[in-house]
Amino acid sequence: MKRNKLAKQLALLSAATWVSIAAQNVLAHTGIRDVVPEGVVAYNAFNVSHGCDGNGDSSVGRTKNIIAMSALFPNAADPALAVVTKLDPTTGAPMGTLADLSDDIAGVVAGVGFTGLGLNTIQPNLFANFVPKIDKNTLLGAHATPLKRGYFTNNGPLPYASAPIFQEVTSSAAFSPFAVGPINFKTTSCAKNLKVRIAEVNYCLSGKASRKNPARADVWIGHLTTKFNDANVMPYSQAEMESGLVYWPTMTVARDLVKNPLDPACGAGYNLAIEPADADIDANLPIPYNEGKGGARQLYWPTSN
Repeated sequence: MKRNKLAKQLALLSAATWVSIAAQNVLAHTGIRDVVPEGVVAYNAFNVSHGCDGNGDSSVGRTKNIIAMSALFPNAADPALAVVTKLDPTTGAPMGTLADLSDDIAGVVAGVGFTGLGLNTIQPNLFANFVPKIDKNTLLGAHATPLKRGYFTNNGPLPYASAPIFQEVTSSAAFSPFAVGPINFKTTSCAKNLKVRIAEVNYCLSGKASRKNPARADVWIGHLTTKFNDANVMPYSQAEMESGLVYWPTMTVARDLVKNPLDPACGAGYNLAIEPADADIDANLPIPYNEGKGGARQLYWPTSN
């Protein structure tokens, strides 16, 4: 993922200053700011780089201001809610799928998902209204540790009003921060990198009247799902997706090949990718509508009340 000079400068700033103007030197898609080194707690961020434009639909006019975002990470406890793929380390071509990451990532148990991602949410974030997405099954018991799956944030007006990320007059970029880790590769693994593909949506319009507007959202997932089923809000057109173009906001976890080298028997090794399954995306990426009880007070597609 390319990063401009401003993004590198902002890496030195505190989380409180990560919502920033980046003039017109911005990225093409929402991406992840940094590569994550093996074995550390890493503070990272989505680079929210442009407003919604209806996939280039000229009828949209100016790109729209961003008023909300939602993110979902592939760390469900149920491994069926994620897709793990082995990749050629040179070409990136798929080399088959795996049931889970238990052969490659330390702490992952066979038959259990990637709960060791170590996701933590950070505030302040893009907007004043901010709600972590919690796996409710992890809240059971007196000493339960909540498993954070992602978050959503919006600019209100309720319960709190805040400015949008401006796009209509001048192009602004913003960072939406989060933390992960530590993540370690097993010494017996032949994996060189783990590519964590994250489902993310930027919203520019809300309410029932916006449900068919091509500029209501930019949906950053690799393909259409049952609920996220409109190519007009995807990074590519239907024809482009059918031709094989895929885009995910991707965070790369890089193995420390000095301290944790590949066994010579691994040869060139391989890379891994993990992404939320369609069922997970449709269940947990939409922003829920709920009057102040864990949901937003506005309707964001594809949620309906």
